[in-house]
Amino acid sequence: MLPNYPELVKFLVSPLLDDPSLLLVDAESTLNNQRIWLRVSFAAGDKGKVFGRGGRTIQAIRYILEAAARTHNQQVHMEIFE
Repeated sequence: MLPNYPELVKFLVSPLLDDPSLLLVDAESTLNNQRIWLRVSFAAGDKGKVFGRGGRTIQAIRYILEAAARTHNQQVHMEIFE
């Protein structure tokens, strides 16, 4: 069973947000599900919380996504939109 990447992102990012209802995650994949593109948006005021000091938090989130993808021979790319 393949990971549900949008739900994983919501699970990881929602606790960091003041208003989790503004979190939007869109996923797109290639036909053979080898590459997954995630587009994430949230309130601009929460950007500092999601990125963390020196970008450590967002880097950790990306690492978790990459580790989940690697177990299924996939690649995940996440973009943040404001």
